[in-house]
Amino acid sequence: MTSLYRDVSLPGGRARRAARRPQAAMRGYLWVAAMVGLLAAAFRVFGVQRANDVFIDEVTYADIARQIADGHMPTILGTPFFLHPPGSYALNAVVIRVLGLGGHSTDLALQLRWVNSVLGTVTVVVCFLLVRRLVGVVPAAVAGVILASDPFVLRMDGRLMMETPAGLAVLSGWLLFLLVLERNQGRSRLWLEISTGLVFGLAIAMKDMTAVFTVVPLLAAVVWRRTVPLQTALRILACSIVPYLIYLGLIAASGLFPEFMNQKSVGVLRMVGAVQMTGFNSVHSVSLTDRLIDLAGRFGTSYLLLGLSVVAGVVAAMSPLVERRVMGLFSILTGFVGVYSVFFGAAEEQFGYCVVLAAVVSTPVAAVMVVKWRPRLRGVVGAFAAVMAVLSLFLGIQARSVVDDGLVRARDWMTAELPPSSKVALTSVTGEFALQPHEGWAVLPSLQSLRDGGAEYVLTQGRPLSEGYGFASPEFLGWLQENAQPVFTFTGPTSGDTVVWMLDRAKLEAAVDGGLVLPPVTGGYP
Repeated sequence: MTSLYRDVSLPGGRARRAARRPQAAMRGYLWVAAMVGLLAAAFRVFGVQRANDVFIDEVTYADIARQIADGHMPTILGTPFFLHPPGSYALNAVVIRVLGLGGHSTDLALQLRWVNSVLGTVTVVVCFLLVRRLVGVVPAAVAGVILASDPFVLRMDGRLMMETPAGLAVLSGWLLFLLVLERNQGRSRLWLEISTGLVFGLAIAMKDMTAVFTVVPLLAAVVWRRTVPLQTALRILACSIVPYLIYLGLIAASGLFPEFMNQKSVGVLRMVGAVQMTGFNSVHSVSLTDRLIDLAGRFGTSYLLLGLSVVAGVVAAMSPLVERRVMGLFSILTGFVGVYSVFFGAAEEQFGYCVVLAAVVSTPVAAVMVVKWRPRLRGVVGAFAAVMAVLSLFLGIQARSVVDDGLVRARDWMTAELPPSSKVALTSVTGEFALQPHEGWAVLPSLQSLRDGGAEYVLTQGRPLSEGYGFASPEFLGWLQENAQPVFTFTGPTSGDTVVWMLDRAKLEAAVDGGLVLPPVTGGYP
């Protein structure tokens, strides 16, 4: 039997060596994947609770997760919350129950940041595995290093944002789909199609916008050069709607479907830009151009990746290889969402998370294809990849080394240093959600409300107020700078100067009596 095997294949020694090569190659890329994962973990663990100031969404999401953990339907200010599906909140609710987490919503959000640190690390490893299947280990390693240290991705993974678990589900679904493409028709392919659809469905159940990053590119691939068989796409699509249908069934059973439709319609109008409540296109927003210039020194490589998503996707979509074409369509459609939101929609920064993920996957594919078409460009492409990796590492280290927890420091200082009966005025949306309820602390964002509320101290965050993102007006901040005494100041890159001001009641009374009210810009407060 042995001699027959040798006669029809390779000589004995060569046969054994050939059999060992795939195993050695697998061990090799798994080691690289492990190293990339360790790098990603190091960036995400270091400074997890101090490198990013508290964001309003974090506090909201932590409170919703606690409600689910307690067995209640998510609400905000007593109203059922359906703007986003509950997938990511349910995940955090499980963590809360298992680990017994608790405390104020701000402290709970800081504890739950560790969850996103872990999920973000896994996302980097999944990205490496995706790119390795598309173009090989070396480009995948470069992509892994860039994603592990990308400053914008670190910012999102370093906060309690739904984009991190949703992004992981998106990339994991595409990795499973690449496995589908490797299988011939049969039971194993069917199970992989079901798994792909369910993972895509989990992404949609975490953030429904991810349907554009998952099932829409899949359906587009049916049309584009018949990249994906129609039956395959339909089976995956059918499975992908299962988690969301379960969610809708629970809502309908509770008799809250009309409220769901009302909130969801507002969400859709916001996404398409018909309603501008937040983002760079809203009335009170700072200019997008000014914002990009201001933050280029922190997120320059991230901006470049955002810009490359559509271009690299177009190149990848021209590939003769099916798997590359599919990922090219994923990058194109994801990038178009980013482009549309910037110019017409609600261009909030978190929309760019999946765009960066798509760009990190498609850009190595485009680079390899360009080198194949124009071999003379190999040096240029290699130098560009090296520069991107080095710059990303530098900016990532910079992003995680900074101390940017002004709001938490201000809260701790006020709790420790001010008398318990002190009347503290809050002036921002984040301050309201992150610091209340607290006896004696209230939203008082105008001079009249300061006087009527008996305020003794005022908490402000300079950047949000000056850019029109707080309740108080920019002029309100200017009045404090001229007429109040700062007793606590912390300067960070996110919120600028976080200051606790001690009021001079005589000056405040004189200003209001003289007709200087300085009404708030938002919130409906007096």
